[in-house]
Amino acid sequence: MKPFCAYILLFIQFLYAQDEGELLHAKMHKYDPNYRINYFDKMIFKIDINSDVDNYTIPNLSKPFGNESRFVPNQKTKLRFSFDYKFLGLFVSYSPNFYAKDESIYGETKTLDLSFKYFYTDRLRQEVDFKITKGFYVESPLQLEPLDIYPQLEIRTIGGKTFYILNNNFSYRAFENMTERQVKNAGSFIPSVGYYFNRLKSKRIDETEKSLIKVYSFDAIFQYGYMHNFILSRKWFATLGAHPGIGLNRSKSYLYEKNIDHETILKSTNMNFNLDLNLSLGYNNKNLFGGIKSNFRDYQYDNSKTAELINSKLYIDFFIGYRFKENKKIKKVFELLEKKIF
Repeated sequence: MKPFCAYILLFIQFLYAQDEGELLHAKMHKYDPNYRINYFDKMIFKIDINSDVDNYTIPNLSKPFGNESRFVPNQKTKLRFSFDYKFLGLFVSYSPNFYAKDESIYGETKTLDLSFKYFYTDRLRQEVDFKITKGFYVESPLQLEPLDIYPQLEIRTIGGKTFYILNNNFSYRAFENMTERQVKNAGSFIPSVGYYFNRLKSKRIDETEKSLIKVYSFDAIFQYGYMHNFILSRKWFATLGAHPGIGLNRSKSYLYEKNIDHETILKSTNMNFNLDLNLSLGYNNKNLFGGIKSNFRDYQYDNSKTAELINSKLYIDFFIGYRFKENKKIKKVFELLEKKIF
């Protein structure tokens, strides 16, 4: 009987230590622990399938269907893997070939996305993204075949987003990282600044018309959004968000005419008015979680000469994940990083 009582006592001490840690974290960061439960002692792995694949609109090319060419990748789906622990999230995604259309008609597309996301403080968050997409076809309104294919056209994007959560009791982690759970309804205004550098390069040179050979583009975006977590039941939640904003775009497009050996440079500086909308529905148990997210993005540029390397779209995301016990060696590394960085 004594060993059994000892195990019971150890279990009670463990629960008390967990509760004490929660209360200490809440006191340190000035939020009500009745609104948020954190899982910083868990290592979280998540997999999702999403349709977050960009199309790109480039102006003033000599095409038979008007003044714009829409470059479309032969991929509409991405598979993403993520790891979250304590303050840091790491993400990698690519487009598997089994979701592609007939490559003999639409060409081959290769994608790779890398990103990491972390919190400077409990409410100040940073995101960093790096994307490569190679291989496009030009969308034709008449659906002519064979399509105009650009297998060597490559677009790289590097950028980030910094934002601040005004309400201490609102958990953005419960929406994005699943390193916390929102246990009472809460919302927050979230001002943010985004900045993205885009580089487009193409090795294709057409004989009889202007050829796009490269584009350099920069977007700076300010948004003042609001998000709200709704607790539908003990294990089900929903999130709604709206993020209106304004941005500045600068782009430089290089066009080359081989028959006269001449290069044309088109420069553009203008504003854009944008809106992001978020909607999610999820299941969040102690360790297992999953759900669906949707995002609508609308970017309206006030100049038709802009290379729209950030564009309007709607995408859907299905995700599932699990929280595992933390590894002692990884825990030591992260604790050392926390002491060095914060």
